[in-house]
Amino acid sequence: MKHKRDQFLTVYGRKPVLEILENDDLSVDKVFIARKAKADIIRNIIKACEKRSIEIHRVEAEQVSRISKHPKQDQGVAADIVTPKMDDAVRFLDLHQNENLKLIALDGITTPANVGMIIRSCTALGIDGIIMPRKGNAKLDSFVIKASAGVVFKSTILKCERLTPVLKKARDYGFTIYGMSGEKGSNIYTQEFDKKSIFILGNESTGVSPQTEELTDKHLYIPMANEVESLNVACAATKVASEIMRRS
Repeated sequence: MKHKRDQFLTVYGRKPVLEILENDDLSVDKVFIARKAKADIIRNIIKACEKRSIEIHRVEAEQVSRISKHPKQDQGVAADIVTPKMDDAVRFLDLHQNENLKLIALDGITTPANVGMIIRSCTALGIDGIIMPRKGNAKLDSFVIKASAGVVFKSTILKCERLTPVLKKARDYGFTIYGMSGEKGSNIYTQEFDKKSIFILGNESTGVSPQTEELTDKHLYIPMANEVESLNVACAATKVASEIMRRS
């Protein structure tokens, strides 16, 4: 059974929550509004909830902030959005251990725009899942949702506390771990991919972490021209995902 934190994604802020409520394609579990919050947009949020029969909780502002984890930005409003494809990474591997899967893992990617664009590209290009540790990566918040153009709600995002235990479990199930590198290893366009593969995308500045490096089976690089050293990590994710799709 999924953990509650893997069933919902919390969106905060008055305008973001209203935009979510106005999108009938998204399923909203409940909305939290600070008791003292008053404005036309608050009334519009309440009307939108009533129109869709969505549960509203009027609570103290401090409780909204505990839910949003962003007291300076939540404006007294937060909402739990149902994410049917989000799951715990180890649980997902246990359930799909015998399937041929291509997964992307994020290792210390801290810029919300990069995380959002990676989610959008990988989902659009058919990647089977995106492993996203809670530690070290940008949080799945309104900034990431905006950068993904809302695709985050359609994505198979596999949550975990840290990446290394998930990679160890994956190796036990026969996955090959590929680390994306700026220069070493094999050319991504000529290297064969194993049927069960995980591709690691590292931090924008420092790359793959030492802990992850120890579990990497093979390194891959994207060849560069004109003395350019590397691509932005979101661009690199798109290249990896498109190459996987091309071969499928």
